Amino acid sequence: MSIKLAKSILTENSKVLYGIFGLIESSGFFPPRNILNQFLEQGYDPCDQDGRMDNWKPFTLNNEEYQVIANWWLSQHPVSSINDLGVSHWDDWSVKIIDA
Repeated sequence: MSIKLAKSILTENSKVLYGIFGLIESSGFFPPRNILNQFLEQGYDPCDQDGRMDNWKPFTLNNEEYQVIANWWLSQHPVSSINDLGVSHWDDWSVKIIDA
């Protein structure tokens, strides 16, 4: 269930105007599990200030679920890599993506 929900959230967020995963698609990076989980635990995308995307019930991915999601993302974005960008928190990581 978490895998399907995560794929749905990342896909939909990539399409939403100002959705952070639209920027992540073109950044060449994907967050490590701890950082992605911080995003998923919020239940919404703070970058979606117009509220174009529905909120979701907060959840996290275990290591195996994360590996499925990361492999799925990287297969669709082959020039991307998993990178913590030298930070350990979602807020800092997303700012690095936005500022890039």
